[in-house]
Amino acid sequence: MNKKLRNILLGLSIAVTASSCEKEWLDVTANTQIEASEQFNSEDGFKDALMGVYIGMTAPELYSKDLTWNIVDLLSQQYETLPIASQYDQIQQFKYDATSSIDKLDGIWKKSYNVLANINLALAYIDKDDSVLQDIDHSLIKGELLALRAFVHFDLLRLYGIGDLGNRNVSGEYAIPYVTQYGKEVTPQLDYIETFALLENDIETAMELLKEDPVYPNSSRDENYFTEANRNGFYNHREQRLNYYAVKALQARVLQWQGGEKLQAAAMVAEEVINESFTSLIASENYPVSSDPIFYPEILFGLNVEGFANIVNPQLNAESSTNYDALYYTQERATDVFETDSVNIGLADVRFNTLLQSQSRGLINIKLLQSTDSRNIMPLIKLPEMYYIAAEYHLEKGNVGTAVNYINTVRSSRGIIQQIPENSEVEQVREELMKEYRKEFLMEGQLFFFYKRKGLSNIPGLSDDTVVDDDIYVLPYPDNEVEFGNR
Repeated sequence: MNKKLRNILLGLSIAVTASSCEKEWLDVTANTQIEASEQFNSEDGFKDALMGVYIGMTAPELYSKDLTWNIVDLLSQQYETLPIASQYDQIQQFKYDATSSIDKLDGIWKKSYNVLANINLALAYIDKDDSVLQDIDHSLIKGELLALRAFVHFDLLRLYGIGDLGNRNVSGEYAIPYVTQYGKEVTPQLDYIETFALLENDIETAMELLKEDPVYPNSSRDENYFTEANRNGFYNHREQRLNYYAVKALQARVLQWQGGEKLQAAAMVAEEVINESFTSLIASENYPVSSDPIFYPEILFGLNVEGFANIVNPQLNAESSTNYDALYYTQERATDVFETDSVNIGLADVRFNTLLQSQSRGLINIKLLQSTDSRNIMPLIKLPEMYYIAAEYHLEKGNVGTAVNYINTVRSSRGIIQQIPENSEVEQVREELMKEYRKEFLMEGQLFFFYKRKGLSNIPGLSDDTVVDDDIYVLPYPDNEVEFGNR
């Protein structure tokens, strides 16, 4: 992180709560707002604040580690059981009240609300003076900020809220605090319906603003419309920001999470992303998978993580018997997940034959392993998920052939030769879709959310007599949140 951005983050975060409602924040917010009025009197101030939010999201407590390949993936039970000497063994065993678990889980909550406070601080100033930002800058910066607010809140909701929403009555159930203002007031909890309304409003407003995004097709634009706004390259690499199509993909996620009648809308949005976005599935037979294990052309949104190797590489070392936090798979588990008994399924799949590397204790996934030519990118939303969202809806509606075609398209791009028959039974295709989630989202922090959204009472990697319910799926609020009355 360069010195300028580090100072920006320090300045904007000096009074930001480590929680959604701590007393210390209430005492010093006024001073921060004085500093902010100076920060936000220029175009560069808003741009620096936006980049500060993205950098804040790369904290190890958030998307460079715990909200992706570490804690969230440990909860999905995809890795081999950690030894007792590990920092994370209690979390992997769902012992959330263990001393070693509390600080780590609270850290996710605190860092997330820290990021949200910085977002809300910038949003509080962005409409105060129309002379500070050009129209394009205003639309793109505000659009990204609103989308980021929705993105972070939604992941908090997925972790600290209940799942299986399509099959349960959430009327009167309190969701996480959805914070839309920077100030001294404590944000009251709302029920799930009201919270999703806020979430969807942020997404819809962001998408309207992001129609100015250069990735959004608009034939009426002058070809030079964007030149001046991007004179210093600030809006380059849209796949590393919450661009228009990444926000559409987030919308599909949010709609699918709610289940029920929202599934159709989720599928329609997902299909729009598939058909219109700047991304495309790789063709593994002629793609350099070993040099691009994250499949960069498929990334709708990913974060550039400075020093990513120092964060991720130590835990992808299963050679040393004393590396107690090493994340690896046994050969038995890899055989089960990737169906390697079949030469036309598992052995042909690049996710097995190229992305898994054998070490002395087991197999590690090299997807995020950083080398001298790595991009330092943590993928957060990728195109295959849109295929799965569309497939799930069509499957539930009995359009088995359409669902199978979506799944087979991703399988083929991964090198799988044996296709799922279009005349398969619905239950068989459901099973195949779950297999795809288990193969595709290793080290990306999405598998646990799939299990939770579906309300699965038994998940792979656990004994049959372990019943998975809200005690496992719902992470506990930090103690100080409960003290403030949050439920």
